[in-house]
Amino acid sequence: MIALSLVQATLAPPVKGKMLKSLCVCFVVVLFSFFTVAISGYWAFGNQAEGLIFSSFVDNNKPLAPKWLIYMPNICTIAQLTANGVVSNY
Repeated sequence: MIALSLVQATLAPPVKGKMLKSLCVCFVVVLFSFFTVAISGYWAFGNQAEGLIFSSFVDNNKPLAPKWLIYMPNICTIAQLTANGVVSNY
């Protein structure tokens, strides 16, 4: 019985008020951002888009955008994976 009361004492109270409103605003902003990118991507490329969106910027081995724009997502992905690997080892 004592252990149960100790566990209940350590539980956080439910989210209320301003925190709940902030959480809802955060979700709305994120969903709006994702849908904006999805709709504009479909508008730009239609259903002819490649599985990797940056592959659509290359046509017959000729880049249609600056090379740094094509390489940057790969560089950021490698940096994030490296950071996750370093942090998870500690």
